[in-house]
Amino acid sequence: MSVSRAAFSFEKAIAVLKGAAVLPFKASSAGRLSRIAGKLLLKNKGELIIGRNVSFHAKPFPSSVTVGKGARLTIGDNVFFNYGLDIGCTSSITIGRHSIIGPMVNMIDSNFHPVDAQDRSAAKPIVIGDNVWIGRGAIILPGVHIGSGSVIAAGSVVTRDIPSAVLSGGAPAKTLKEIEVPQDWIRRYN
Repeated sequence: MSVSRAAFSFEKAIAVLKGAAVLPFKASSAGRLSRIAGKLLLKNKGELIIGRNVSFHAKPFPSSVTVGKGARLTIGDNVFFNYGLDIGCTSSITIGRHSIIGPMVNMIDSNFHPVDAQDRSAAKPIVIGDNVWIGRGAIILPGVHIGSGSVIAAGSVVTRDIPSAVLSGGAPAKTLKEIEVPQDWIRRYN
């Protein structure tokens, strides 16, 4: 039992050291105790603000975070990102405190290419509230606001705003039921 605990502690220490070495140089602002486990491709040509105790668990699959020129990605304190993350920020993405982002989640605030000759769509900000859990393989599309305390079910495609304290799912995602999320309750991750 002590061997696995020691191995776990060693891996966690390496992740914290990697976060301390990489994030301050890649981010505009990085809080203390943030971690990177695995391979995180981080491209920042805009403004990347990372809160305290943010964890990128990018293994067994790598994760990618891209902040374009003039764009702003803000990540609150105590946020956990699982493997296979893909964030494309060309304008503005805000992720609230205590949020959990599951594996293989994709967030884009722009369509990047017009659908047809008449398409004049521009980037639209994404706002994810505090204490939100986004399940495996969810896709968060431009202009979406997800209310605090909500849960987005695995495989969902979020195309419109989601209210606070609800379970939403589907393609496109819709509210399935209200959930109880007391004001002082924080969803935890391992």
